Amino acid sequence: MASVIWIAFAGLLLAAGVFDARSYRIPNWISVALAGLFIVAVVTSGQPATGYWPHVAFAVGVLAVGYLLYLFTGMGAGDAKLAAAAMLWAGLPGLYAWTFFLAVSMAVLALGLVAARRIAVATMGPVPKLRILQRGAPVPLGIAIAAATILASGSFDPALWQV
Repeated sequence: MASVIWIAFAGLLLAAGVFDARSYRIPNWISVALAGLFIVAVVTSGQPATGYWPHVAFAVGVLAVGYLLYLFTGMGAGDAKLAAAAMLWAGLPGLYAWTFFLAVSMAVLALGLVAARRIAVATMGPVPKLRILQRGAPVPLGIAIAAATILASGSFDPALWQV
């Protein structure tokens, strides 16, 4: 049975994916809520909070790299913040699984968008109404980040899912 914390965690990530798909924006409240939920999970885990400092260190590192990608490549700032919030949960125990599922999710998303955009152009004409289906539109990475985080959550510290 899924814990209350995991259900809230997955719900926030699904909301991030939907927001990103619809508007290419991930509201800050989602990343903040994921970080706040992480604090609740740590407090209720029964583990010493100091044991989670690597989670914070990895999250800060991902945020720094994400910010640089935002500055120099056009990656969205919301994507960077969502990835940092996801890494807060993953920490060292979930790093490998999260990275693996992120690569797979990004590949599936890219291939799915190529196919969906071709089908949309063939059936709706040269400019579909949905921006995500328009040729040359950016890829909403929040979808892949959310999917990867949910898929990898089984590799995260099990104490976080106690409540």
